[in-house]
Amino acid sequence: MFSNKVIFLFLVFFSLNFTNLAISETITFGSSVYEGEVKKGKAHGEGILTFSDDTTYKGNFKRNKPHGKGIYTDPREISYEGKWRNGKLKVKLDKKTRRVIKLSAEEGQTNFFEIRGTGQFISEWFDAEINTEGNFVLSKKGKRDFESAKKQAESDSRSGGSGGSGGSS
Repeated sequence: MFSNKVIFLFLVFFSLNFTNLAISETITFGSSVYEGEVKKGKAHGEGILTFSDDTTYKGNFKRNKPHGKGIYTDPREISYEGKWRNGKLKVKLDKKTRRVIKLSAEEGQTNFFEIRGTGQFISEWFDAEINTEGNFVLSKKGKRDFESAKKQAESDSRSGGSGGSGGSS
């Protein structure tokens, strides 16, 4: 005969597995499909997002975005693993340059580069592109953002304010 403890453990184990199955759902976003945990109708928890080109992101989600530990496998079957924040993974290329992989359930995957600022802007990153010689340089947006940061810093120093969002410590 089964003891009450064995029956209780079986019921707990069965109910835990059944609970995990019950919260796993499928959500379609245009041309991508999410399968996994859902909270309030959004991808939230562990899941897999499969894009129309059969690339995948497997890992954690928060409000329909990759967020937390996860792996993205691109069309060439190269994997990018790390901690994602709000749909972005930042991959360090060297001390001054990084690649940003952005995943969106609705729009798919995009890549861009960023260059670390210099001087008082060493803690900031600016949009970059590869020039014809194969070097990373500020893009038009990166140049605009850098000039804007310089003007803001000059304005802050003229007004005597030290409460700005400066990056030095």
